[in-house]
This record gives sequence, structure tokens and C-alpha cells, in this order.
Amino acid sequence: MKTEHIVTLTMNPAIDISVSVKQMMTDHKIRCLKTRRDPGGGGINVARVLKRFGADPLAIFPMGGPSGHMLERLVAAEEVRHQSFMISRDCRANFTANEIDTKQQYRFVMPGPTLGEEEWTAGLGLMTAAASSGYAVASGSLPRGAPQDFYARLSRNLRVSGGARLVLDTSGPPLKHALDIGGVYLVKPSLSEFTDLLGEGTPDHAKCLAAGRNLVINGKAEIVALTMGPEGGMLISRDQSLYAKPPPVTVRGTVGAGDSFLALLVLSLANRHSLEDAFRQAIAAGCAALLSPGTGLCSPDVVAQLAPQVEVQTL
Repeated sequence: MKTEHIVTLTMNPAIDISVSVKQMMTDHKIRCLKTRRDPGGGGINVARVLKRFGADPLAIFPMGGPSGHMLERLVAAEEVRHQSFMISRDCRANFTANEIDTKQQYRFVMPGPTLGEEEWTAGLGLMTAAASSGYAVASGSLPRGAPQDFYARLSRNLRVSGGARLVLDTSGPPLKHALDIGGVYLVKPSLSEFTDLLGEGTPDHAKCLAAGRNLVINGKAEIVALTMGPEGGMLISRDQSLYAKPPPVTVRGTVGAGDSFLALLVLSLANRHSLEDAFRQAIAAGCAALLSPGTGLCSPDVVAQLAPQVEVQTL
């Protein structure tokens, strides 16, 4: 059975630079050892994982300046189909330092360029046109200059055009605006993002389940996929509520774990697997990414090893 069409949108992409250092220190030069550069940003990472698992996604993202050309080359090197649109300012670069002595990871996330109205509307238009069927994955933060209701506008466009089902992974006001107008097919908040959305202290499992069900019942989203770090995750639809406990893994890096989770969840749904199977694969993918240093994301072999170890139960 053919996989349904998947398009990803990354409005604030980045070159992810990862280095290893012996020890982080103040007031001294820190000599970097192993260095790698990967194309990054939520939607690009999702597309990279999808490509590794045999899918043929289309990644849409802005490209500006020398860093933008490097970003596009890095995407092309992984043979990910892509469609970029020009912006006047350089794309950003994020920086991750892995401390060898303590196994700690330090992540520096840059704000990125400011987009003009013609630039962010170009991204909106390209995504609307490309996502005529299947799944439209909009993932990551918005760049400065883009309106807070950008994803809400995308959701409205896709509904009007009868296009793809919107899968949304973002946070803060852009997430709230999109959910307020409803029509999102799947939303994937982390626990901290969900807590911010609810506007209260960190909720327990019962409150998370109730809040997720409310989003579904009220038509905000058809599926809520809540990731909870080492505690696992919840997946809530109108007909099912599931909890998944991940297998224990040794964490080597956290970059891209959520993107790996989302990629396998969408891919499994695009292949018409059950929600339970899709959820199990997604949890395994997130764990597999934790085993990968820097911005390596997950690999098919490791996901296959971990998936049978994921415990899924009905709530």
C-alpha cells in the first residue's frame, strides 16, 4: 500500500552545529573536538527521518544568505526533496556542546532572521499549494516578523482548499491560535508546552488526560500526542486514550527526539497503521534519537530493536 503524501514546513530552520568538548569553562578558550553540521528545524528533521524510513517527503523552508545555501546543500546531501523560498536575511545556526567529562549537553538556540510579510506569506502559500492531500506537518518556532496566528491561517487555508490533514508541533501563542480556530488533525505538545497551554502548574497524568480529551471533544484537534520525556507519553483521540512507557535508554543527546517521535507517528498513520502501533513506533523513535549524539536523530535499526520494548496500555 502506497504511503500517503507528506509535506513538512519549517519556517525558522537552522544549521545545527554539534561539538564535543572535554569540559565547559568560563574565561578560557574551550577546544572543540568532534564537530558535525546537520540541517535542522522541526519540519526538516521530520523530513530527514521520513527519508531514512523509505518515505519521500517534501520539505519546505526559507533560504537566505550563505548559511541558507549551506542549509540547502545539507538537506540535498540527505536526498530529501525540498522547495525553498528566498528571504533577505541569513538563516540561523544553533549550537550544541556535549561535555565529555560529565555527559552533560549544552544547547544554544539562536532567534533567527526577521521575515517580511512577502516572505512569510510565500511560505504560507507554498505549503498550502503543496499540501493538497495526505499530511501537512508544520513544526517548529516561528521566525520574527511572522504573525502569531500563522499556523491558524495555514489550518484555515487547508480546510478551505480541502487539502492535507494538519499535523502541528509548536508552542506558545502560535499553538493556542491554531487550536482556538480548530481543525487541527494532530497536535504534538511536550509536557512543558502543554503546561504552558493550560496556564497552570505541571499537571499530573489525570489532568493531562482530561485536558487532552477536552481538546478532542471541543474540536480543537482530532488527536493529541503528548510527549512526557522519561515518563513516556499519551495519545488521545475520540475513540482511544493510550499511555506508553518507554524502555530505559542511556541518553547521549536530546536534540531531535521530539522530531523523530513525530516523524514515525505520521509515517505510521500515513501507512494506515493502527493508533496503538503508530504510537509504539513513535515512542521507540524518540528513544532511539536519545541514543544518538549531537543531531543524529533516529535510525531504522535502533527503532526496530526498541519498538517491542515499548509498553502501551489503554487508559
